[in-house]
Amino acid sequence: MAKPVICNHCNGEMQQYTGPRYNRKMAGFLILVGIFACLAWVGLVLGIPLILIGLYMMGSKRDLWVCKDCNTGIERINLNPKTIAK
Repeated sequence: MAKPVICNHCNGEMQQYTGPRYNRKMAGFLILVGIFACLAWVGLVLGIPLILIGLYMMGSKRDLWVCKDCNTGIERINLNPKTIAK
């Protein structure tokens, strides 16, 4: 069994959480503006990148450690150990 991660602020136990990296309302707004920009032929140059950026923002996730007691969050980083050649 793995040792629990301890919060630096309150010494409580932290749990894993995966949530959105960016604001989903802003991503939806960018997609909507991109669609309206695509309706005008001149706006295709601006509309398609806005839609792509909005879709990326909508699907992007981040991993956190969140304290159960004080709700402090720390970003999780997955480290891959280097293999030692023998």
